[in-house]
Amino acid sequence: MKKGSLSTRLMSSFMTIIITIVIGTLAGTSYIIADYFFETKEQELAERGTRLAKTLEHYWMYLDRSGLYRYIGSVDRMVGAHIWLFDDKYHLIAASYGELSEDAATRSAINALIESSVASGKDSGEKNETPKLHERTHSILNDIYAGKLHKVQAYHPYYKKQVILVGVPFKNPMDNSVGAILMAEPLSGFEKFLGRVHFYILAIGLAAIFISMIIVRHISRRIIQPVLDMKNNAQAMASGDYSQRLAVSDIEELAELGDALNSLGADLSAYMAKTERVEKIRRDFVANVSHELRTPITIIRGYNEAISDGVVTDAKMLQRYRALINEETIRLERMVRELLDISRLESSDPLTVNNMEELPLAVIIRNVAEKLSVNCLERKIKFNIHADENIKILGSGDQMVQLILILSDNALKYSPENGTVSIGASRNDDGTVSLTVADQGRGIPEEDIPFIWERFYKVEKSHNRSVPGTGLGLAIAKHIVRVHGASAEVFSKCGEGTTFEIKFPKDKVV
Repeated sequence: MKKGSLSTRLMSSFMTIIITIVIGTLAGTSYIIADYFFETKEQELAERGTRLAKTLEHYWMYLDRSGLYRYIGSVDRMVGAHIWLFDDKYHLIAASYGELSEDAATRSAINALIESSVASGKDSGEKNETPKLHERTHSILNDIYAGKLHKVQAYHPYYKKQVILVGVPFKNPMDNSVGAILMAEPLSGFEKFLGRVHFYILAIGLAAIFISMIIVRHISRRIIQPVLDMKNNAQAMASGDYSQRLAVSDIEELAELGDALNSLGADLSAYMAKTERVEKIRRDFVANVSHELRTPITIIRGYNEAISDGVVTDAKMLQRYRALINEETIRLERMVRELLDISRLESSDPLTVNNMEELPLAVIIRNVAEKLSVNCLERKIKFNIHADENIKILGSGDQMVQLILILSDNALKYSPENGTVSIGASRNDDGTVSLTVADQGRGIPEEDIPFIWERFYKVEKSHNRSVPGTGLGLAIAKHIVRVHGASAEVFSKCGEGTTFEIKFPKDKVV
């Protein structure tokens, strides 16, 4: 199937409609003008025929045959119409253009005028012989005798012109018989007039089409240009460039399509950025896992080889090496377990009502604080718990204990000696519930806050062991927050401490 541009199709469709309308309008206008002209002429000729009939009725008794010919001849010259008079017996009694001795021409003129056919009957040189008329002529005369006004338009082959024929009745005052007057006016100036009308109409039509073409071209460009911009934008997105944005058209449908493409471009740009970030995280994850797993494995292998080769023989050193191997084994086991937890949480959907239970936050917070209290004694860190006893949320008990444990353990690790870790649960004015864990540690630099939830991410870039941990705790916490439909915010200032706030929505609050 042959394809064409949208601009060409719009242009051709608009112009076809406009040209059809213009031609129809001009043809209708031409017809109306011609019809009005004919109607006016017919009315004018009918009025003249009626006046002639009244005049003949009034002066009939004073006119002899010669006077009758002179009178209708003068009327012919005055009104420009050929005139025939018939009596009630279909006899032609007078004609405006000659004596009745020319009855052959008269018969031909009348019959040709009415029927456009050859006259019937034989010529006669006698003045009073009745010319034979065509059957159609008899029919018209019958209508006139019955008092009807007769009008007809035709091309007259005898006069070689377009004529208007009007027939009117008249009364013979001598015997009260009804005769007929036939008047035929050649439209000698009509063709010229109609030609000028057609010329002006054609000129106006061509001007209208030309102006319409300019307007249609402008409208087509106005419609097509946004479409072309959208096509270019779509091609750019297909090639991977999502930065282009469309200028929104003032046409409603095109504006909606432009907004949709702009939104698509923004979404694709964000998605690609997220994809690149995920890919980077994946690469970093593989590198970090390799690094984190290699370290304990290397330590275990080194100590084990030293023991196996007999390099270390001192009982205390052997005990120390075995303790280090055990410590790294536990660390490696914890790391693998946490990686499995992350994998499980990443693939899980948000919790539904069917797999949730009512959880008293204050009780969970106290239990976690009690578990961690042993670790607080050496550094003299104390827990400050301020949790509303009436607050209950819907969730998974094991996951909620793990979440509070991760946040509290992190706060404990980064708190200075004699510091305080505050854990609280409160109900907000909007019906949500906030769980907060705050420490008095070194704080987190602002540029690091967006990345602390990533796996193996550590604010301490050196990965030293001064602060224990695998770097997976907050990554696990992020997914626990997600499956509970909650949100997390971090507030931190270097040198003043860090606060984690987990906000649970109203539909998760009992």
